[in-house]
Amino acid sequence: MDRTIDLHIHTAASDGTLTPRQTVELARDLGLAAIAVTDHDTTAGLAEAVAAGAELGVEVIRGLELSAGYLDRGVHILGYFIDPDVPALRRALDWFVRERQERNEMVVAALAADGFDISMDALEAAYPDAVLGRPHIGDLLVRRGYAGSVDEAFDRWLDRGRPYYRPRRRMPMAEAVSAIREAGGIAAAAHPLQYRFAPAELEAFLRAARDVGCGALEAYYSKYGPEEQAMLCRTAARLGLAVSGGSDFHGAVKPGIQMGSGINGSLRVPRSVLDGLRSLPR
Repeated sequence: MDRTIDLHIHTAASDGTLTPRQTVELARDLGLAAIAVTDHDTTAGLAEAVAAGAELGVEVIRGLELSAGYLDRGVHILGYFIDPDVPALRRALDWFVRERQERNEMVVAALAADGFDISMDALEAAYPDAVLGRPHIGDLLVRRGYAGSVDEAFDRWLDRGRPYYRPRRRMPMAEAVSAIREAGGIAAAAHPLQYRFAPAELEAFLRAARDVGCGALEAYYSKYGPEEQAMLCRTAARLGLAVSGGSDFHGAVKPGIQMGSGINGSLRVPRSVLDGLRSLPR
């Protein structure tokens, strides 16, 4: 039996709501053969997740999801089978920490200047082990009674074009991919249809990702139907890329997305996808 896997999962080490151990426990309860922990711009949860996997009988792939820039767009690059202690990757992650901190400070200062009861000390105290970002600022605004949900906080204040949005600096895609590869990993272009490229632009993006060292693209994803999955699999084959897939599970932050099965049970990533990734040269 080709048991289901999920190679795109976030924990409380970034912007998910389950601890790494709780994440692995859920994977076990769901009968998943393997998962990849792919927190945003951090490897902080990997040791706990891998240890839990060894104890609970779930294969845990050491991964992450790096935020990167391609032309004028923000894109995400997944990394699999990484060694989190490689200096090149540590330097890249340190850059992300500094960039996020500076952006958070600008957003929080602007909110506080306009009378919101919010500070960096309060943010750090509320989420002591997280890689802080806009979702945490939004959640703190909910806790303080300014909004009914994180979505509302984004719609009113934090999203692009809203009063407290501040743009972030982006690491060039080539540098993000290089950091993953120097850490012994396989790089994959995450959820490529989410960037809303026109068909020719999508082709150009995936070729550019391949040319800087991506070995795969994410063809199976919670928001993709069978036709989109099939199209991305054909594109991967044409470009000489492997395929990856996962739910983009975050826990209660994205309650409609379930680990292993996506939205309304529509996702199934076969174990053979992991075998294909593992066979790529590193």
